Amino acid sequence: MKTSGWISLFVVAGAALGVTACTTDGDVAPSTTSAPSPSASSSSTPGVPDSAPPVPVPTASAAGWTDDTAYQACVTEATSSQGADYTWSPRSSQVLVTTGSDKTMDVAGIYTGGDVGVANVTFRCVVGGTPGAPELSGSVLRG
Repeated sequence: MKTSGWISLFVVAGAALGVTACTTDGDVAPSTTSAPSPSASSSSTPGVPDSAPPVPVPTASAAGWTDDTAYQACVTEATSSQGADYTWSPRSSQVLVTTGSDKTMDVAGIYTGGDVGVANVTFRCVVGGTPGAPELSGSVLRG
């Protein structure tokens, strides 16, 4: 079978048609391709996108709250909402964290009651209002 001659003829004819189609438009010159140049708004760190998802960040002072005043208010809220089976630890490194419009703080504690015995717990406190008129809520995180 002599199909290789026909295949070669079709390949050459196809290439000629492709070249002709690119150059028969009169005034239109073939375009060249080049690598895009970096823009002024591109990320300064390679591999890190410009619009990273929001990350919780410590809040120095939000609506008058400080880390200490928020922690004390959260301990008061945790004590009143969770009851006497919980003991809340003094603040060590906990900070008031802002994610979007939410301000939260974690309060470390110990649960001693029920059939559990003793367990380390964390109360996630949502901080709102101001220190003079706090609006707090929260719950014990399940782990």
